[in-house]
This record gives sequence, C-alpha cells and structure tokens, in this order.
Amino acid sequence: MKNRQMTVISAVLFLVLSLGLGQQVYAESYINQASNLCKAEASAKYGSESEPVRLKFKAAMGNQVSPRVLLQVLPRNADSFKVVCDVDGRAWQVVSVERKDRLDDLQLVGARNNNVAP
Repeated sequence: MKNRQMTVISAVLFLVLSLGLGQQVYAESYINQASNLCKAEASAKYGSESEPVRLKFKAAMGNQVSPRVLLQVLPRNADSFKVVCDVDGRAWQVVSVERKDRLDDLQLVGARNNNVAP
C-alpha cells in the first residue's frame, strides 16, 4: 500500500514539475518571438545597409496579447538610445517602434525601484 501511495505521489509531482517547465519554455519562446520582430523593425527603422546598428534586448513588459519590448540601439558612430516596441500578440505584427530618451513612464516588472541602467 505504501509503495502504491509513493508511486502516485511521485507521478503527481513529476506531472506538476513538467507542466511548470513547459510554461517557462513557452514564455521564453513567446518573448523571443516578440523581440525578434522588434529587432527586425528597429533595425530597418534606425539602421541602413551602409550604417548597421546593433540591438540589445533589455526587457519585456505587458501580457501575451500586447507585449512591449525594450531594446537598446547601438549605432556605430553615435550615442546609444532606448526603443520601446509594441507588438500585437494575436497577429504577430509590430504596432509601433518609438525612441524613448526618458524611461520615467515605463513600469518594468521585476526591476529594482524601477531603475533602468542608461
């Protein structure tokens, strides 16, 4: 009887852990897809073939329906700046890409005291 009970508990525990890991993998792929869309759009908007820019992912905000991605644009011969990209999560299209010189109006989940490094 104890063996059967331990087997059932082990199976339930394994199932719970598997579901938790599956959700994390799904969230990571979702953020990757949104950031790749934003990087392509920002690269086309702020860079060119003769003057390419580097883009760094900084943060993801919002939910799966309307995620926001914060990127840092690093031009070769100019100062870097931040860009906020809004994505339509249903159609997987970039809604807007805006340069943000001040990030005071953004609330970053998980950021300590809402401080963002320059």
